[in-house]
Amino acid sequence: MFAAAFLLVPLLCATPPQRVELVFGGDVIPHGEVKEAAADHARVDSGDAGPARSRNNEGWDHVFGPLANALRSADVAMVNLETPVSGDPLASTGPLRFDAPSAMLHALAVAGVDVVSLANNHAFDQRRAGIQATWAHLAKAGLQGVGSGPSEAAAWEPLILEKRGMRIGFLSFTRWLNGARNPTDPDASPHVAFVPYPSKVKVGLDPESAVELVRAAARRCDALIVSIHWGIEYSHAPQPEDRKLARALLEAGALAIIGHHPHVLQPIESYRTTSGRDTLIAFSLGNLIANQDRHFIQGRHMEENGRKRDSMLLKLSLSRPRPGAPVSLEGMSVLPVWIENNHYLALSKRDVPRHIQPVLLDDELQAINERLLAISARVLTQPQLTQSQDVRQERMALERRLDLARRRRGLILQIVLPPGSDVGTAESGRRPAGAG
Repeated sequence: MFAAAFLLVPLLCATPPQRVELVFGGDVIPHGEVKEAAADHARVDSGDAGPARSRNNEGWDHVFGPLANALRSADVAMVNLETPVSGDPLASTGPLRFDAPSAMLHALAVAGVDVVSLANNHAFDQRRAGIQATWAHLAKAGLQGVGSGPSEAAAWEPLILEKRGMRIGFLSFTRWLNGARNPTDPDASPHVAFVPYPSKVKVGLDPESAVELVRAAARRCDALIVSIHWGIEYSHAPQPEDRKLARALLEAGALAIIGHHPHVLQPIESYRTTSGRDTLIAFSLGNLIANQDRHFIQGRHMEENGRKRDSMLLKLSLSRPRPGAPVSLEGMSVLPVWIENNHYLALSKRDVPRHIQPVLLDDELQAINERLLAISARVLTQPQLTQSQDVRQERMALERRLDLARRRRGLILQIVLPPGSDVGTAESGRRPAGAG
């Protein structure tokens, strides 16, 4: 009897495993029409007391709204901020030169984003002053940035957040700077963490030095995530030299590599290090919000078009069985995303607001199926509706949207988890009824 009671003590006192959920999104690009779409949905408090104030961050809450539940559910959510935020309403911008209003940062925070990567080829779009202004606006929005800093050492400093007893590190660097340069003085401000490709001789670190910095950062935390801006634009295939670098970084102690820059999706690969750790490389998460492929038309050859509007959120689950034990990558899931864009409708009907918005395809499929079921239920109770032109048109429009969502979802999963992929997943997106 006493022996049985004694054996129960460790079971009753056992500590449950620690788990942390991370979510990652791709490029956030404030193209001109994306800004217009936000403005078209802006709502203002028209109260008499004082000046009018925005009720939805100048419409940016609407832009990121469909992602909010997925982002907020994470312990940490991170995206690539592919723009400076200068705070200057007269800042010079263009098709390849970006700037975003501070309201966009506040909307990202409201949607659930915690961390942004600042190391990318558009970091210097508003010159050095734009980088410094971005830091100030991030602080006001309650966001944390990684990948740039007032010196080279600061730009390479990992951001370490403690969540559920785990120290999670984030480090970010870019392989492109659009011809811009860091200061030659490593202590001058500002610097962007930069590892140029061998043919692009600029002020930056070589891959071997980056590996050593990752090794040092990994020693300071329980799990290190490395975000890299790399690869060739619009290519679905990773560069061999990037795959080699990614594996070297994982061998040095990183747990996962999160890539962006190509503006299209690339595969996710698992990698077991020589020490036996299971790690992961997501070569490109694509655009999270942008105005690319706005000329896409649903119909013939639709699989070959629209690739710059295919996107995803990547969820990683980290686990530690007991305090002091190593943190491992327990699982991952892919949430397919499609960037809605009513470009042609907005052009043809001037009274129609622009609509550019990333949509979770699993949520979209579920909502469409529910509406189709509701129509069928109405027709059963009111048979005369079968002849209603409005009902027929509504059903046709919904079935067309259903076909689009099914196809894009399938294409996304085929690219990021190709046949024969050995990536271990907790799930590959939820599969609602009718997902196919």
